[in-house]
Amino acid sequence: MIPETKYNLRTVVTAGLALLCAAYPARSQDNNENDVHTLDKYVVVANRYEVPIDKVGSSVEVLESFDLEKGSQSFLLDFMREVPGFYLRNNGGPGGSFGITTRGLNSNRPTVLIDGIKVSNPSNGQIINFGNLYGSNISRVEILKGPQSSLYGADALAGVISIQSNADSLGGTIELSAGSFDTYEASFGYSGKEGPLSWSFNASRYDSKGFSSQPPSFGPEWADDDGYENTTFSTKLDYQIGENSELFLIAYYIDSFSEFDPGTPAPWLTNPNPDNYSENEQLFARLGGKFQISDNWNSQVSVAHSDVDTISYTGFAYVSDGDRYQFDWQNTIELNEQWTLVAGAEYELEDNRTDIGDRDNQSYYIENVFSLGDQLDWTAGARYDDNSAYGNETTWRSSFSYRIENINARLHGSYGTSFQAPSFYQLFNPTYGNTTLTPESGKGWDFGFEKTFADGKFVLNSTLFGYEIDDKINFSFTTSQYANEEFYESEGVETSAIWQLFDQFRLKASHTYSKANYEDGTEAERVPRNIYSLNANWRGFENKLGINATLLHVGSQRSLRTSTTRQPDYTVVNLATQYQINESYQVWVRIDNLFDEDYQEIANYQTPGISYYTGVRFTF
Repeated sequence: MIPETKYNLRTVVTAGLALLCAAYPARSQDNNENDVHTLDKYVVVANRYEVPIDKVGSSVEVLESFDLEKGSQSFLLDFMREVPGFYLRNNGGPGGSFGITTRGLNSNRPTVLIDGIKVSNPSNGQIINFGNLYGSNISRVEILKGPQSSLYGADALAGVISIQSNADSLGGTIELSAGSFDTYEASFGYSGKEGPLSWSFNASRYDSKGFSSQPPSFGPEWADDDGYENTTFSTKLDYQIGENSELFLIAYYIDSFSEFDPGTPAPWLTNPNPDNYSENEQLFARLGGKFQISDNWNSQVSVAHSDVDTISYTGFAYVSDGDRYQFDWQNTIELNEQWTLVAGAEYELEDNRTDIGDRDNQSYYIENVFSLGDQLDWTAGARYDDNSAYGNETTWRSSFSYRIENINARLHGSYGTSFQAPSFYQLFNPTYGNTTLTPESGKGWDFGFEKTFADGKFVLNSTLFGYEIDDKINFSFTTSQYANEEFYESEGVETSAIWQLFDQFRLKASHTYSKANYEDGTEAERVPRNIYSLNANWRGFENKLGINATLLHVGSQRSLRTSTTRQPDYTVVNLATQYQINESYQVWVRIDNLFDEDYQEIANYQTPGISYYTGVRFTF
């Protein structure tokens, strides 16, 4: 059963809401008059240093503070659903098992970085659950699509998601909210600066009684609500040791508890366990320095540690614990006005405490960034990885961006190779592991056209993409072990449009078409052919009132590879409104699933019906 601490948080949130509603702010900050979204100018993830986004050849999406605040959602999972090329799903409510499909790749997870720290589970290779990451702790998300192993190594076959935690604005923030399913949330953040030292601290707590993640009609063991708790802390320290050099320390801690149902009834599930839960404790930390060696040479050195401990209990305990240490040395050298060189070395040590063994990886990478005149930018890079468990891999990537200035348009594209390594679980689990597994290897490409109209108020971007993957790792029901298959391919097109109709009103729409097949021609599971999203945001009354509406339509998809059953399509509409009472005090209301759509993201797992939430945000 979920711990009783939820009721303490309920008291805190209820009392806090009452106090904040009655209190007048003692201190104010500048009124935020810049909430109207503008396209960002720079991106870091594409070349591992700051580059104007119109010079980047690979497809990149950026979620800024505006995108992370307009919908008043709690977790990153819900912000990511609108990203073209992505399909996110989880089995049940908050904290449920999380899955992601990127450009038709149904089991290839992108590399996820939080402030430069690789945060996947070192033991089983699972991507971090976006349903555990607070939006209020995040200031920016950069999403790099396509094969990216030439810059980021193993597991970047499906791209890279780089998350930056809050640290920019000075001052403090308190947020309190409550809503459906006995949900209560509280968070606190504070940032400051004293001489050469800057710091920030964020703490969040979320408790929800939840709902039954599977149909109660399955039996009494399925009829109870599945609760979820999450406690998160993050901190950043930065110390300037010169005009252009600094030392930094970053730490991120997540402690979560979630209940789940026994699974889909079947002949072998004759006596399901009534008490099923998962505990997850994650610690990520990074220490390093950034140094300016000369006018044209910047260097960065860091060491990072990831410690992920999970236990799932369903009649017996399944443990997945592991550590990862990363050492990284990166250099950015501006050789001349047209040529910038990025080169570095990494060492990674992974320790699996669940099954057997550990492994280390040495890697070296180089990226050449060329500005060939005012219109053309071209990159070419490669990377060598040598892993003690599965051997060595060499990958490369090239990209271009060509601006056609007389028509306000741009062509961009990329082609590269990548690989995804088998996890410890897939290699060494005594029951299901297979020590003969080899890494998946893939090649991918994309080609896009971007055009602006009406003095930049309307931006259209359409990108074709394709992947071919050899030795794809899947679970074989014939051998009851993981095995390499010979071939998997996906292709499609993603299109997005942003229309700033006037200063107070913006429309954003996207469509993704994906098609993926195994070598035998069977359609890949968990790959919707069509996904549509539409977002409308209006701000008025001197920018104090904001109304945000989002529509997401997900087309039908094959639910399991071994079944011809298809999950039906669905459409979900969310609505949120915010009101800035004064410079320090904001209230908001959110309605999820406005039309009470009955749908499933994963077969036989329920999703919440219409639900309501309200909260306050106080800055000082």
